[in-house]
Amino acid sequence: MRPISRTALGAATAAVLAVTGNDGSAVRSSVAKLDARDENVYSQGIPLLFPGYDLETDGLKTLPAKDGQTIGLSVTGHAGYTPGKLVAAEVSYLYDGGETRTRAITAQQGDRWTAIVNHAGAAGKPVALKTELTDANGNSVIQTVNDAYAVR
Repeated sequence: MRPISRTALGAATAAVLAVTGNDGSAVRSSVAKLDARDENVYSQGIPLLFPGYDLETDGLKTLPAKDGQTIGLSVTGHAGYTPGKLVAAEVSYLYDGGETRTRAITAQQGDRWTAIVNHAGAAGKPVALKTELTDANGNSVIQTVNDAYAVR
């Protein structure tokens, strides 16, 4: 993947970038405000967020079919951008390719955000995750990951 440059975005004060994969997975990033371009530096960071997930999966990328499982949520920034603290998180999980969405319970404890998913009765199903994260600077990302993991 080729890095996105500030020059490519021009002098916009806000931007929305969207990428869709061959499997339907998608990332949509909303940048609240681009800083003024600094002509004295070769490259400036773009305030894009990249979600991170902390799952206790086995070696086959599966979770057990039970309720109350925790997914840790985090973000990293595009090269040169340090994200603000997460201020909002929404997670939904889907079993049927997007027809039926179940909202996970999200919670913040200190600087850590988590989502609680319930998979009792879902053995053998692949799970897609749709996540929306927003940082303290007003930048957000919406990511849909098809086949994020499977329920065993």
